Amino acid sequence: MKVFDIEPRVPGKVYLGSGKRESVILAGKMAEKGNTNSIYFDGSDNFVVFEVGKRGSGKSYGMGSLLEGFATAAASKIGSHTDRKAVVLLDPLDIHWPALTPLSGSGPEGLRKQFEVLKKWDGLEVEPINVRVFMPAGHGTEFDPAEFREYKIPVSFLDAGDWGLLVGADLITETRGRLIDEAYRKVTELGWFWDDASSPRDPKPDYSINDLIDCIDHDPDIASFYAAETCRSVVQPLRSLSRMPLFQSSQGTPLTELAEAGVLSILCLGRLNADLRTVLTTVVVRKLKADRMQASQIRRRLALSNDTEDVRSKLNDELLRHVPKTVLAIDEAQILLPARGNSTARKTLESFVLEGRNYGLSLWLATQRPKGAISDAAASQIDTFIIHRLSVADDISAVCGLLQNAQPNVVRFGGRQLELPDLIRSLDVGQAIFSSATSDASRFVVGNVRPRNVAHGGEAF
Repeated sequence: MKVFDIEPRVPGKVYLGSGKRESVILAGKMAEKGNTNSIYFDGSDNFVVFEVGKRGSGKSYGMGSLLEGFATAAASKIGSHTDRKAVVLLDPLDIHWPALTPLSGSGPEGLRKQFEVLKKWDGLEVEPINVRVFMPAGHGTEFDPAEFREYKIPVSFLDAGDWGLLVGADLITETRGRLIDEAYRKVTELGWFWDDASSPRDPKPDYSINDLIDCIDHDPDIASFYAAETCRSVVQPLRSLSRMPLFQSSQGTPLTELAEAGVLSILCLGRLNADLRTVLTTVVVRKLKADRMQASQIRRRLALSNDTEDVRSKLNDELLRHVPKTVLAIDEAQILLPARGNSTARKTLESFVLEGRNYGLSLWLATQRPKGAISDAAASQIDTFIIHRLSVADDISAVCGLLQNAQPNVVRFGGRQLELPDLIRSLDVGQAIFSSATSDASRFVVGNVRPRNVAHGGEAF
């Protein structure tokens, strides 16, 4: 790979991110003249990372490489952790599930090629990585690996807006949407009646789709305010959804199974239509935030309140029922977090970005198209930026405005001086600019991304 002549020189190892050294990942090594030392990402604190690169630049491969560093065994050359985080990777294109397979010098050609890349790095060898892959229930095929786990959406965590999206009705401007909203509120908050006032039904936060259907079919208030045709137009799609395996559980897949400390969990979204993908993303993000909010409150009480030993024991037991500190990773972020629009997923993710750090949540976004890929609210929270090769002028201009630390005075390659746009265009596959607001380097650095230990389904180095 290329070696760039960059001034001023940066000596020794480079650390990005936190300075606590409680959770450190080998990210790569310098690709600069006079320095081939390692580059590390310190994920001890909560963080927001934005990774960009054109198709084939190694962006998704690099993302997977660093994320696997959170899921290493106890003794590892690529990850050192005293306080482990969980990693949940939302994969809209289903390219990350091959991470179930460790690299090997034997087997299919693709596996062997990726293994040869790892072999060329001094001091590295294939390490075990703790990986789980979840496929939405009802969307698996007979050709899927046996290790795939079913993911069932927790129906009781969907709100009226989610159901409006799934049945194609606006809650404010359309009669069908107002019907959905009223039925949801009756079922979950107010209570309702079965045909007459002598048969009350109490509110049921842990509801199912059939509860919504029963309320629409039998509540007298709804029957008096909404035409039968309107009710049928909502009940019919709800019945279709209730027959889908994805929605056949009010609690769904336990969050603690999806997010476990020291495990890289990959949730495949590529087989879902856009609305299902949006709702599933929204629910996962919403549940993570809500669960970590409760866990954080418990931790604060344990740290600051003078409770009895009996109370503290109960609080510790309750804490075990919640997920640990978690990294939410999203590949192809422009699909789930567009800069424009008013989608449910975007609102939920922006809330996650703005508030998640308070609850032990981090975010890792990757995209091919930085211009317009994420909202201004999300971009303002970035503290580490990883730039792979780009070629479109608008995209390059967009990333230049997001750099987190200083630019070098001079960059040279091949006997000529490069401006920043030229440097970005000149990066080899597998190279990146690393820029962090909390880097111990005085400027951004250029490095080669560490090869993976497990197979990658997209473009590899």
